[in-house]
Amino acid sequence: MDLNSGTGTGTGTPPLPAGANSPKIASTPQPATGTHAASAGQQAQLNTNNAASRSEQKKAKAVSDAIDRSLRADRDRMQKERGAKLLILGPSETGKTTVLKQLKLMYGRKGLDAERQTYKRVVHLNAMKAIQSLSYGLQRANIPLEHPQNIMHLETVMRLETTLKRYSITSIGFTNPAIPRKITDAKAETDLFLEMVPAIKALWADGSIQEMYRTGTNLNLQDSAKYFLESIDRIADTNYVPTDDDILQARVRTLAVSEHLFNIDNVTYRIFDVGGQRSLRKYWAAIIFMVALSAYDQPCEDDERLNRLEECMVLFNSIANHKLFETTSFLLFLNKIDIFQRKLELGSLVRTYFPDYTGPNDYAHTTPYFQQRFLQQCKDTAKQVYTHFTHAT
Repeated sequence: MDLNSGTGTGTGTPPLPAGANSPKIASTPQPATGTHAASAGQQAQLNTNNAASRSEQKKAKAVSDAIDRSLRADRDRMQKERGAKLLILGPSETGKTTVLKQLKLMYGRKGLDAERQTYKRVVHLNAMKAIQSLSYGLQRANIPLEHPQNIMHLETVMRLETTLKRYSITSIGFTNPAIPRKITDAKAETDLFLEMVPAIKALWADGSIQEMYRTGTNLNLQDSAKYFLESIDRIADTNYVPTDDDILQARVRTLAVSEHLFNIDNVTYRIFDVGGQRSLRKYWAAIIFMVALSAYDQPCEDDERLNRLEECMVLFNSIANHKLFETTSFLLFLNKIDIFQRKLELGSLVRTYFPDYTGPNDYAHTTPYFQQRFLQQCKDTAKQVYTHFTHAT
């Protein structure tokens, strides 16, 4: 087919006349159209979106990582606190507070410095209470003083009984709100103690008081009595500041629940002291149960028919077998072994107070006996009870 002929069919441009020049058409720019142009625009927008998305993802990841770190830190802290939550229990005067003082000395940030000045009044009251208990025991036993001139001192000290009952030290830093402020004023207590110093020194030097200290068993005498009575001149000094040993020896009756925090090897130990109260709490990691082994020959203060160590066993039985503590481990501290050993050496017989004991009356044989007596209180023989013989001071 001849494309220039007038014949044929089609939709193209009609053929030009022969010899005519092709028309010149001006080139005018047109907007880009088509698949390729559209794809380039979308890609640019996609790149912008991707960059923004990556930035948001980085921010989101940073926030997520921060949250994860916080959660891990909280989890670790909670595990440490939960894993080291301890309850310290035991009857009165078994050494619970003394153990806590030792922990403060070893692991506390400031040791006992925060309580040092407050303990001055405790030491003074302890000394007065000690000589008062010995004087009362001497009078009850109807034993005459070695030096008759000390009778006036004995009468002075015996008048302390009513006065000392009005003093109340139940927790360091706190006083009994039921007692008038003038009675619990530290200066008033110090002044009273200084007035009593001559009588205390004279009586402590008396042979009859010394014999009462060596042989008396029903006096409810503080373990620190000799320690403070032999230090009267030192603790009566106007510049006296209690030493660490003084604070360890000082006796403070604990009535309120107190919480103590110690960081040992990066683990926070939270120890609760509930005094002699029979408080039970759930979810304890362990229970420290305190026993005064030296109390085997002493009656209870509230009921002289009951032996103090037997009371300990009854209390340990009720706690160790309580359903709340089925999975709780126990640390049994048989404390005051120094006093226990001294009593044995002085001739105090264990079988006098525990007739079922028939072994030798020495430390090596009597301590396993008492350990076994306490372990027998646990009905669950698989219960974990870790025994320690301790001297808390």
